Amino acid sequence: MPPNLSLCYLVLALIGTGSTLIFLEVGIGIIKALPTLFLTACAWAYTRPRFGPWVFIGVVTGAMGDFSLASAERSWFMAGVITFLIGHIAYSVAFAKDLKSTRGRILLILATLFTMNVLVALVSLRMVFVGEQGLIVPVFVYVAVMGVMMTITTVHQSPTRLIAAGGLVFVLSDAHIAVNHMLLLAPRLDIALSGYATYYLAQYLLVAGAVYESRLWQRGTST
Repeated sequence: MPPNLSLCYLVLALIGTGSTLIFLEVGIGIIKALPTLFLTACAWAYTRPRFGPWVFIGVVTGAMGDFSLASAERSWFMAGVITFLIGHIAYSVAFAKDLKSTRGRILLILATLFTMNVLVALVSLRMVFVGEQGLIVPVFVYVAVMGVMMTITTVHQSPTRLIAAGGLVFVLSDAHIAVNHMLLLAPRLDIALSGYATYYLAQYLLVAGAVYESRLWQRGTST
């Protein structure tokens, strides 16, 4: 990713994360979505030659999810979860090429999947306790799709490790949401801030990795 675009994204991500510290009745969803909207333009401009529209779809659905999750209402929360689910599918399609597994990658994937399953079990128990059993199946579906995305990005053979790192950090950022909104009695500000920081980082790593790989791919095809 060009340094000037990376710097612009960093500023927008800091604003989006910092907006968690203030209370706004209107406009907060747009502020939260601005960084990923910016990445959407970058993905459209730089990654399509190699990955088609899929990286773009992954980021734009993320922006829609950012806008939805900025609302405290449960209906908007579920809408955000659905858009992120679509984004994970799009990323999976984008990077489901040139796959190569190694012992180290498999161990990393297994460790991550184990941690995800432990968290899902805790969330499921919490849902039963508060009488929201209807959310257990959607949670399982979402985590399964996210696990596939993480696995694909990790074994995707790329000249950069940014894509693999992006998939793993995305799992970490979603874990923040699970803990803050599904396990704790009341959301904590420090977890919210860390969640947004890791989320913006994950989106950047995925797009920056796709941009880097696309540029090398274009050079190779033009020679």
